[in-house]
Amino acid sequence: MYKQCSKCLYDTNHPFGLSIYHNECSGCSTHLEKYSINWNQKEEELRSIVKEVKKKSRTYDCIVPVIGDAEDYYVLLKTIELGLNPLVICVNDYFKNDIGWHNLHQLITYFDVDSIVFNPDIRVYKDLVRTSLRKYEHILLPFLTLHTSFPIHIAKDRKIPLIIWGQHQAIEQVGKFSHHDKVQMSAWSRKEHDLFGIDTNTLIGNGAQVQERDLNYYQYPSISKLESSGIKGIYLSNYMKWDPLKQNTQMIKFGFMPQHNTSSFDIYERAGSSVYYQFHDLLKYKRVGYRKIRDHLVREIRHGRITKIEAQQLEIQYNNSQVDVHQFFHWLDMSKSGIEWFILHKLQGFENLLGDHQMTNIELPKKLDSLCKGGKNQKNDFIIFGKGI
Repeated sequence: MYKQCSKCLYDTNHPFGLSIYHNECSGCSTHLEKYSINWNQKEEELRSIVKEVKKKSRTYDCIVPVIGDAEDYYVLLKTIELGLNPLVICVNDYFKNDIGWHNLHQLITYFDVDSIVFNPDIRVYKDLVRTSLRKYEHILLPFLTLHTSFPIHIAKDRKIPLIIWGQHQAIEQVGKFSHHDKVQMSAWSRKEHDLFGIDTNTLIGNGAQVQERDLNYYQYPSISKLESSGIKGIYLSNYMKWDPLKQNTQMIKFGFMPQHNTSSFDIYERAGSSVYYQFHDLLKYKRVGYRKIRDHLVREIRHGRITKIEAQQLEIQYNNSQVDVHQFFHWLDMSKSGIEWFILHKLQGFENLLGDHQMTNIELPKKLDSLCKGGKNQKNDFIIFGKGI
């Protein structure tokens, strides 16, 4: 039965699955744990994990998978403060703009860490994006597939015992687990939450053929291989009082560059992407019935920086922001007739959201506005940088 939370904007149609008891959703009730948990004790639990890792590690103590946004700066900062020597892993999604590349290079340079940037075969990668768009109306699945599996293969090959992620989305958004559960990465969680229930095998081999030497990187290692390797993946949000917007504002002092976008007030999450608040956001709207702005507004309601009424009014305004789809289609090498066909048949009903009209008259509540200043405008989108390019 359809229900809507009385406190936030989520309802039972959330793609992660959401429960509502006494008109309050599981996400809001789990969020309240943040104010009753003994976080000093949680930090001690984290330090115990670190202590065990230090006994097993060789050159590197852990892997930190990154995209290059503000959360990655925060995770890497905390990792280093814990006394760990990390190896930073980044999968090139080929969607970065000039701000995205700046933030990635600044992250690696400022914290002076060793890194691997994996550049998948772009021809195959584009085929996977086409397949994902055609079958699932999702353009980030190929990247998310690699982002959540490639670091684990590197950890296994190099005998690195720990992988450190930032927040666990299913906990932060819908409270699918408690912070006390100390959920770790797994093949099940990856499929259900990172890949939205989609099996990797249905993406690969259906219009996109991946060479055998790269196929392994797209697939999650078997449980037996992970267990024999002794690899553990943890989420810092289970051990620290997680407040993304407050945390991310502090990352500017390390050289992180926030990016202005017209689809949300959040200038930190996925800053540097040419598609996240553009075509990807439009496809999210079509698939699940709401845009990324709702996730951000729900988060801020729970942290007390905005009321539900204010959030509802802001969502209406941001839902009218237009997106430019043509740059993505040109990146995908789609013909003019192909673009016209897709817009006519696949984006029917969303024509009013296609364009480049800039939203400039949206006013934010003071508590929110003070944390969302200073976003820069990108100069160049879709900067393709990689091996052989």
